[in-house]
Amino acid sequence: MIDTFGEILDDLSRTTTRIQEMSEQYGDPPQTLPDGEWGPARIVAHLTDVEKLYRGRMQLILTRETPYLKSANPAGETDDAPHELRPELEAFAMERGETISLLMNLALKDWERTGIHDRFGEVSVEDIAEQLIEHDNEHLAQIEAAFQH
Repeated sequence: MIDTFGEILDDLSRTTTRIQEMSEQYGDPPQTLPDGEWGPARIVAHLTDVEKLYRGRMQLILTRETPYLKSANPAGETDDAPHELRPELEAFAMERGETISLLMNLALKDWERTGIHDRFGEVSVEDIAEQLIEHDNEHLAQIEAAFQH
């Protein structure tokens, strides 16, 4: 069980590094893609929004007994302002650091605490951390494809 939590923390820690490595490999990313899809900086801004949302859910679970967790679109989903990769990556790294710090300081039993999500049913802190990793992986592939345009 402890190994699993260590792997989760390692996976969460790697995301910012992977984005930074892509930036160094491919150079300056496009703001938006020709088909109107988000460029790398906008995707990272989205990752920051989701990070705040998911960490908020974890905190709710940790401070209340089986709280209700509403589905929500992260803040900024309709944001069309231009984004620059470096400041977006810095903001994401700060938010991810907060999440990792929260998780590192949990007792083993706290990883198993649960809330009730209106779409997914019962979810634990561990489940939410794993959802973050899945979400990261989906968008890391999208970021790499955007860099290659």
